[in-house]
Amino acid sequence: MTALSDALRLIVTGDADVWHITAVSLFVSLAALTLATAAGVPLGYALAHARGRAARSVSSLLHTLTALPTVVVGLLLYFTLSASGPLGWMELLYTRAAMVVGQTVLALPIVAALTLVAVQRLPAAAFETAASLGLSPMTRLVVLVGEARGAIVSALLLAFARVFTELGAAVILGGNIRGETRTLTTVIALEHTKGDDARALALGVILLAIALAVNTLVHSRWVRGAR
Repeated sequence: MTALSDALRLIVTGDADVWHITAVSLFVSLAALTLATAAGVPLGYALAHARGRAARSVSSLLHTLTALPTVVVGLLLYFTLSASGPLGWMELLYTRAAMVVGQTVLALPIVAALTLVAVQRLPAAAFETAASLGLSPMTRLVVLVGEARGAIVSALLLAFARVFTELGAAVILGGNIRGETRTLTTVIALEHTKGDDARALALGVILLAIALAVNTLVHSRWVRGAR
């Protein structure tokens, strides 16, 4: 109970370190989600219209990649971004940018795969209407994605929850550097091993609260009503 009361005190009193770590977590995850959305939504839309064995293979691969182990992603990117790796010259390792790259790799398959499913489930009339209006490809994408906005918003929220709560890629690519690349998950693990249960609990409460808020949004009437 002492650790829990100390944790609540850290949250209520606005401990600067706790909220800085929370801000870094949100920044990295939201940046990754933005990049994943920019690439994943058009990719999912394109695959929904594609035909042939290649399109089916890519679609199957996307669904498989939604379960990518975060540690594996972290290791692969570590060797890619390390000084001896092909992208070592960019000097991204142990920076927030590297963490954004890692989380984008995790979020992209989720966004693309669920966008694909959402567009495929649209009624045939939606495609016929868009085609009959003579819309440009980009305008047609915007219109049809708008028709599936509820399911796509759910996909984005699920992708955010996935990257916001992950640990493996964040600690491998970010290095858990104080004041720079520490996130809620990496510091919870660190503080627990150090025996600082109060700080670990404080960060855990914040992590859980945000994760529950996102989950509530996914199942909210607003999102379900837009499907």
